[in-house]
Amino acid sequence: MLDTAIDTTAECFLEQPANYSDERSLAEDVRSRMCSELSPASVEAVSVEESSKAQGSIPDHEAYTSRYSATEEIDRAQCEIGGPAFPFGATERLDLGVFSDGLTITVDNGTQEFDPSDLVAAVEFKYVKNTNYLRYRPDDDKSKYRDIADDIVRLGQLPDGVDRRCVVFSNYDLLRRNSDSDAERNLRELAENSDVDLRFVLPEPRPIG
Repeated sequence: MLDTAIDTTAECFLEQPANYSDERSLAEDVRSRMCSELSPASVEAVSVEESSKAQGSIPDHEAYTSRYSATEEIDRAQCEIGGPAFPFGATERLDLGVFSDGLTITVDNGTQEFDPSDLVAAVEFKYVKNTNYLRYRPDDDKSKYRDIADDIVRLGQLPDGVDRRCVVFSNYDLLRRNSDSDAERNLRELAENSDVDLRFVLPEPRPIG
């Protein structure tokens, strides 16, 4: 199902890239396709934590957070997932996660946090815009190469058994020069060592004239 959803989004992107503005729009597209086919995931436990610093008379928060506490199921695919239990900490989020049944959720001041043990699959999307060539720049923290490599490394830290994908979209063919082969080769080696499936979704080169 994940393969099919990614394939369909890739086809739509190549046909009409203007419909996708960033990584979140790509992730949401795949998520919606997954959720239309898969049943929701059952929720075993929800923990709601709040530490409001509001001043003065305010409504009882429990009137709102009770909706979280009563959650029995959620869409099986979710965007922007993470939490303190993840190996890369609570500040980093994965673009898309697919969950098993019986998951646990913590809602900390309105932010949903998950446990990596409940993951079945995780996907990082990279939308490389208006960059003509990928270029091999492993030591440049601001390079697109480094961005992709960081996503692969983050996925590689997830527990064994999680299906890990990194999908790179671009409105240019980033790999059309022979000199870009080093970048692709090194990223693919990194992905293989991290047990990550790396895929490039790139337009075919267009003839000039």
